[in-house]
Amino acid sequence: MIKKLLLVLAALSLLIPAVACAPKEAETIKIGCVMDLSGDLAAMGARMLNGARLAVEEINAAGGVLGKQVELIAEDGKTDPAAGLERVKKLIEIDGVQVIVGPMISGSSKLAIPYAKERKVPLITMSATAFELSEMEGTEWFFRACLLDDAQGRVLSDIVMEEGYTRLASIVLDNLYGKGVENALVEGLQEAGWQGEHVVSVHYDEARKDYRTELQQIKGSNPDAVLIVSYCDDGIIVFKQALEMGLDNIAWLGCDGNYGSGLFKEPKSAEFMEKAIVAGTRTVGSGAAYEQFVAKYTAKFGEAPEIYCDTTYDAVWTAVKAIEKAGVYDGEAIRAALTKLEFEGVTGPIAFDEVGDRTSGTFEIWEVVKDAATETGYKNARIKVVSK
Repeated sequence: MIKKLLLVLAALSLLIPAVACAPKEAETIKIGCVMDLSGDLAAMGARMLNGARLAVEEINAAGGVLGKQVELIAEDGKTDPAAGLERVKKLIEIDGVQVIVGPMISGSSKLAIPYAKERKVPLITMSATAFELSEMEGTEWFFRACLLDDAQGRVLSDIVMEEGYTRLASIVLDNLYGKGVENALVEGLQEAGWQGEHVVSVHYDEARKDYRTELQQIKGSNPDAVLIVSYCDDGIIVFKQALEMGLDNIAWLGCDGNYGSGLFKEPKSAEFMEKAIVAGTRTVGSGAAYEQFVAKYTAKFGEAPEIYCDTTYDAVWTAVKAIEKAGVYDGEAIRAALTKLEFEGVTGPIAFDEVGDRTSGTFEIWEVVKDAATETGYKNARIKVVSK
C-alpha cells in the first residue's frame, strides 16, 4: 500500500509542473510600431505616433478585435536603418507581435523586409516611400498605407513643366528616399518631353550638419529651380545656410520629408521656406472622414495633425481590420487577409496591389506662408490636391 501511494504521489508531482508551465493565452492583441522618435525625424515621428495612439484608443473603445483589447508596443527606430531593424527584431522575438506598423523610413524597411519574410510577420509602413522596396525579395510581406516616391516625383515634374523651369538642380539625401524622389522627377520630365537641363545633382550625408559646399555647387550651376529632398533637422540647416548664401531668389521644390512645423523652429529656416519654396508634396486625405480625423486629433493632442499622422492612423486600422478578417492572430493569416483587404480610410480607399503597394491615394501640393495668427510664425498652406 505504501509503495502504491508513493507511486501515485510521484506521478502527481510530475504533472504539477506541466500544468504550471502551460502557456497562458495572451490577454491583448499586440501591434508593434517602429517610429523614429529620435534623430532627424524625431519631431515628425512623435506626431505620427499620436496618430497610432488615437486609432488604438478608438478601436478599443469600439470593443477591440477578436474579443480583446489592442496593445500598441512602440519602439524608436532613431532615424537609423540599423536601429530600425533591431527594433523590428525586438518586437518579433521578445514581444511576439504578429504584425508591425512601420518601419517609418525606407532604409529601415529595406533591412527589415527579408527578416519579416523569414519570420512570417507582415509590415505595414505609413511613410517608407522608396520605389526600390517594391522590387525586393520578400516585398509580399510589406504593405504601404502611403504613396510611393515615383508618384511624388511625377507630381513635381508636372509643376516644373507648368512653371516653365528649364534649369533644374537637385540637392537630396544620399539614401533610397532622396535619390528615389530625384530619379522619379527626372524620369517624369523626360517622359513629358521636357526641353530643359538637369544642371547638377548633389547627394548629401545628413550626418554632416554643414552643407555650404553642397549649396555652393547649387549656386554655381545657375538653376531656375531646385529640388530639395530632406528630413527635418538636416533640412533646417540646409534652408538656414541657403538663406545666408542668397539662394532664396530661386524657386525651390519641397517634398513630404520637409513638410511640417518642425522646420519652422529655426526662424531663418522658416523665412527661407516662405520665400523660396514654391511647391512641395505629401500624401494626404480629403473629405468628411479626413476632416473628422483632423478634429479628433486636434482635440486630443492640442495641435493639428501633420505629415503622415493620417497614414499612421490608417495603418493601425489596416492591421486591425486584417486581423479581424483573418479571424486569428497569426502573421501568415494576417498577410493573406491584407492582400484581399479593402476599406475606406481617412486618406481614402485602402487596398493593395500584388507587391503590397497602395493602389490609389491623394497628394497635397503645399507652400509655406506667414501665419496671420502670430507675429513671427509660419505655417504650411494647401495649394491644391492631386489624386493618384
